[in-house]
Amino acid sequence: MTKAKIIVLFGMVLMIFASVAAWAADDIQGLWKIIDDKSGKPKAFVYLYFYSGKIYGRMMATIDIKTGIVDDTLDQQKNKAEALAGSPPYCGLDFVYEIEDKGKSWKGSIIDPEDGGEYNCTITRDGSKLTVRGSLKGPLSFIGRNQTWLLSSAAELPSDFKLPAVSSFKPVIPKKK
Repeated sequence: MTKAKIIVLFGMVLMIFASVAAWAADDIQGLWKIIDDKSGKPKAFVYLYFYSGKIYGRMMATIDIKTGIVDDTLDQQKNKAEALAGSPPYCGLDFVYEIEDKGKSWKGSIIDPEDGGEYNCTITRDGSKLTVRGSLKGPLSFIGRNQTWLLSSAAELPSDFKLPAVSSFKPVIPKKK
């Protein structure tokens, strides 16, 4: 193969990789602080993690909206999701699940641990902020609401709480009672 053909072939390969990267959604993995869409106050911390080609979101800690203080963590697991089968603890719950890269956004499902409602989930990233939209499944999928999630760090969690190794996470999808 001549040098010119190799350069042209290399250039085409680079263009293909660049065009694929341009269509990929922004990375959303990591620790995020959920802002309550009704009160505007921090509500919980969730870790979005990758497992078998999809993103899942596990609750790490909940925040008392009145005091702004973390009131439950994976270590304590005091509060239960009574609307879900088996009444699992909020902390440790994979309430965001089967999220897939759809180009400019991520799409999958989310379950509301407070009432057991299951919704379509669309996640888009803008810098250090996620817009997480839960919408009805089926023909009324245009009806829904948005939450803002802010990029966070372990320093915002209680000093005695250590994030577990995310590589050990295996999703468990909750079900409504």
